[in-house]
Amino acid sequence: MTDGIIERDGEQVVFRYERRLARSLDAAWNAVTDPAEIERWGGARTELDLRPGGQFVSHHQGGHRVEDRVLRAEPPHLFEHTYFKDVNPGAVVTWRLQKADTGALLTFTHRLPMDDVRAAAEGIAAGDDPRTILARNGAGWHHVLDMLGAYLSGQSLPWSPQEQQALQRHYATLIP
Repeated sequence: MTDGIIERDGEQVVFRYERRLARSLDAAWNAVTDPAEIERWGGARTELDLRPGGQFVSHHQGGHRVEDRVLRAEPPHLFEHTYFKDVNPGAVVTWRLQKADTGALLTFTHRLPMDDVRAAAEGIAAGDDPRTILARNGAGWHHVLDMLGAYLSGQSLPWSPQEQQALQRHYATLIP
């Protein structure tokens, strides 16, 4: 397990992860920016106009359509976008890739304003306290990045609700 780090920066929470990916920089870039590749490893049908201001649409289970915006794209090193902007209008996700000795190094961050977390606790995630929401985000990104790593290594990643709950409990202990 490669834990992420959860930091507070004033009224923002920053989730930060590093993953060494077993494929080339170009292959890693394609995996995080090509809609067909994203669907292969992430499971969500995706539409992506990889230009600043372009749409980044993901179709989730149950027909949930999430529309976000590309903020920055500097192939093959930087991809930045909003994240669930209808629920988290201030959230920004950044994928930074660099060449490494045996593939690529991904540094991933998700900046999430506490105002967005509190709004979610009163709205879409009613009944969940902010700490639960943050732990769920931390565990969720951890799993997403593990799925990406497994895909780029040619492996499958078994997963269960029990593993998700254990990972969420673990991330609850990392919240500052």
